[in-house]
Amino acid sequence: MKRYALSIIFCALTASTAFAQTKTPVEGVWKIAERIMPGTNSLGTGVATPNTDPPSLIIFTRGYYSQTYEVGGQSRAAVAPAKDPQNLTDAEKIGRYEQWRPFTANAGTYEIKGSTLTIRPIVAKNVNLMKSSYAQEFKLEGPNTLWLIPTPDNATTEPRIKLTKLE
Repeated sequence: MKRYALSIIFCALTASTAFAQTKTPVEGVWKIAERIMPGTNSLGTGVATPNTDPPSLIIFTRGYYSQTYEVGGQSRAAVAPAKDPQNLTDAEKIGRYEQWRPFTANAGTYEIKGSTLTIRPIVAKNVNLMKSSYAQEFKLEGPNTLWLIPTPDNATTEPRIKLTKLE
């Protein structure tokens, strides 16, 4: 009887280990430390836009991701409360648009093959983003720095992003 009980426990432990998902190298909570926009400066390299206090949060966990950040690298200014929230004036609409415009948010699934990270948004501020996947190369520098690098077909429009691990 003891042998039978031990066999069942062994099988259960083996099965739970086999089904446990392996942690990917990008898993964790990150913030944007620097964005290098395409283009050239006087040295012939990309234009670095460092964020000293980046308003950003990017989370990778068990095949899912979520990212929210300010595109401009600065915190957005607050807008005055509307006098009549049900009937905004044109100036109030413009103020809210300007506040919302630099904000990016999307979440979905991700997959890693080699050094390529492919994200597939399920929900996003930009509806067009939800219609496709996006691949980028990633490079780890030690345990706390992650680079997201556009693939060659996106290198002229997308920035290289340096992330710093928070957790």
